[in-house]
Amino acid sequence: MTRASGVNRSTSKAEAVEVTKQEQGSWLIWLASPPIIIFILSLLYFILLGNSTSMPDPPPDTSFLILPWAAIAYLQSKNRQYQEWTYRQALLNTIIKVGLHKYISLKRTPSISLKPGFERKRFVLIAPAEPELYSGIALDEKTKPEPVGGTWFPKRPSLDSTLPKDQHVVLHLHGGSYISGNGRTATCGFIAKNFLSYTPTQYVLCLQYRLTGSLNGRFPAQLQDAISAYTYLIRTLHIPASQIILSGDSAGANLALGLLRYIKQFNNILLLPAPKCTWLFSPWTNIPGAMDEEAWNNSPNYKTDCVPASFTARGAALFLQNLEITKAVEEHVAPIKHPFALPSPILVVTGGKEVLYQEHREFAQIFKALPQNESLVDFFVSETTPHDVFMIGWIMGFRKEARECAEKAGEFVKRLGKSHKC
Repeated sequence: MTRASGVNRSTSKAEAVEVTKQEQGSWLIWLASPPIIIFILSLLYFILLGNSTSMPDPPPDTSFLILPWAAIAYLQSKNRQYQEWTYRQALLNTIIKVGLHKYISLKRTPSISLKPGFERKRFVLIAPAEPELYSGIALDEKTKPEPVGGTWFPKRPSLDSTLPKDQHVVLHLHGGSYISGNGRTATCGFIAKNFLSYTPTQYVLCLQYRLTGSLNGRFPAQLQDAISAYTYLIRTLHIPASQIILSGDSAGANLALGLLRYIKQFNNILLLPAPKCTWLFSPWTNIPGAMDEEAWNNSPNYKTDCVPASFTARGAALFLQNLEITKAVEEHVAPIKHPFALPSPILVVTGGKEVLYQEHREFAQIFKALPQNESLVDFFVSETTPHDVFMIGWIMGFRKEARECAEKAGEFVKRLGKSHKC
């Protein structure tokens, strides 16, 4: 892959407007109706309270009834999940938690489209890689490699451009408990803009991997799609692996780590070389563990996290159903139990107010404890944020914190220099 001279790193005006319109559309979907509904419900709720002068006990935090209570209670910072949060951050945290819980109750079958749609020329359809690149855990009698979609940011690179040696291409894998989300602008526009603005990144490819519970979405479908996309960058676009960064948030971080493990086990640097490094944002490191909703609800950070136990439990149940948990499978679904010698460095980023915070710290320590990994693991905590700051940052008002995480990721890459070039 090459980069034409004079091409600016930032998005063009037209591309920026396109991304902004999509983000604004998503913002309206999230926020246009809820404030009106909450306001009306709040009035009704407190009219029914009559002459009561004190705040009643809150309803269950995944019930719609919590919304009018929160709309009034959070006017005082002492009633918020975390007193340093703004009113908006506290209220949106509750709205998201209720929304995710209700979304799960619908039990909708995930679906994704392979048509360009809004993304137009930025959308790419990636064909499966050569058969010899799928082996071991990536082989399955029922689940086969299929074409997979992806969205480029800020634009789709041409085949006749050059990539400066100090710049990189990020292959990002989105979160969503393996049951929601995609790689398109509505899901990944915010994180892509942060990468392009605050890290040495020229292009970002966000993959639209198959979701569990959908047709042909059974594991290892997601790993197969990740292999296809990574191979596309190396073999079709001829991007050096030393200029590719793997990235993932939440479930996508689990998948990114799974791909890194697969590359290590494939053990052929000519066919499948390791990337420059891997960014893991709020990684899902123990999928079977998410089935225990009681443990999630009893976490000291449950109140400050925006993810309800039902959401991760639903994703885990669908991902693990009809799946025999052999050692090879458990390495991918519960990587915290199976550290391995890393082929290139990883950065683990967590939120100080998320349920998985302690698990992320333990995960980083376990991997770093291996002698081969001592200098290959870095860990950063965004102290005031809940789960997956890049997914909720623009919604809840954590843009500053998201930028800080992106800057840390950029500094991590720059520190590597040529010391871990593959």
